[in-house]
This record gives sequence, C-alpha cells and structure tokens, in this order.
Amino acid sequence: MGAATICTAAGAVFSAILKRRCTVLRETASILDEMQTKIRYRSTRMTELISEISAESAFAGNEFIAGAAAGMRSGLPVSEAWIRAADTAPFYSESDRDILKNIGSGLGNSDTEGQLSQLALGSSMLGRALEEAERECAGKSRMLISVWTLCGIGAGIIII
Repeated sequence: MGAATICTAAGAVFSAILKRRCTVLRETASILDEMQTKIRYRSTRMTELISEISAESAFAGNEFIAGAAAGMRSGLPVSEAWIRAADTAPFYSESDRDILKNIGSGLGNSDTEGQLSQLALGSSMLGRALEEAERECAGKSRMLISVWTLCGIGAGIIII
C-alpha cells in the first residue's frame, strides 16, 4: 500500500469523525426533544424515561443514552449516570460534553417545569453546537481529504 493511499485513508477517517459528530449531535437533540415530549404528556420519571428512550430503536445506536441507562442500571443516580455518559461517549467535542453535563446536573432534581426548562435550554445549546459542527464539517471535510492526499503524494515522491 502506497503512502498516498495511507494518507488519503487518514484524511477520510478525520473527515468521517467530523461527520459522525454531526450525526451524534442530531441524535442527541432528538433524544432531548423526545424526553421533553414524554415528560410533558406522560409525566414519566427520569429513570424510567432514560431507560425507555435507550431501548427505542430510533436511539439504539446512540452510545450516550445507552451509557446513561447502563449507569443507572448499575445504581448511579440519574444526574451522575448522565454526566458519566457525557464524559465517555465518543465523537462529542469538549464543549458538547459541557452542554450535556450542564443538562445532567439538573436532571431529577426539580419539578416537571424545571425538567422541561433544563431540557429545552440544553436542546437549544445543542442546536447551536450542531450548526457549528455542520459548518466545521462542510469547511474542513473536503480540505482534510485533499491535504492528506497531497501529503501522501509528497511522501511518495520523497520515497522514490
């Protein structure tokens, strides 16, 4: 396998990571919207809600909500399980993790309106993070593949 191929593959991997962050943020925003709906119309307790949402097929691949549910099953309180999942779930930036931790710090600690407000604020903040991630992906994704391809060509020339 040539240097150009290896470097092009590296560029594709970095580009895919940017795209995956966008997907994960979209999924997480949908999870927050789903949580708001279920709290508003069913007054579901937070522990039941997270377990229920993590089992839904639409969110089955989301490692963040799966991690939060697993943490609760192991005996952690809702907020601690949520924060731990935010720390360990892949593809989030540090600012994304901070948003999720801020949401988690208030979960299970207030009445229905407080929970809805916390989730709405978090959803809004994640929406802005998604917009930023999409701009970053659009701007950098193609550039990463091009730069890494050129690096590979350069390395191939040097080797020859």
